[in-house]
Amino acid sequence: MTPRPAPRLVRAYLRLTGYDGITLPPWGVYIRAECLADSRLCRHEMAHWAQYQRMGAVKFYAVYLWLMMLHGYQNHPMEIEARRAETP
Repeated sequence: MTPRPAPRLVRAYLRLTGYDGITLPPWGVYIRAECLADSRLCRHEMAHWAQYQRMGAVKFYAVYLWLMMLHGYQNHPMEIEARRAETP
């Protein structure tokens, strides 16, 4: 999977939330066009793609949402894993 420029609806969501990228299994990894050259962001989103590949789509979304409710974004275990992947 290669990160792709976000289509219009995804771009609108990213703009609304203030994020630069999002992983949407099984459709792909989408990043705001102006951020595609950000290798740190690409590695972060690709870590989420690897999580999806390990878990499958249903479990990925269920676990992500559950952990978000329990821990919030900053302390979310899947986000911590993705942040660790940002540095090569």
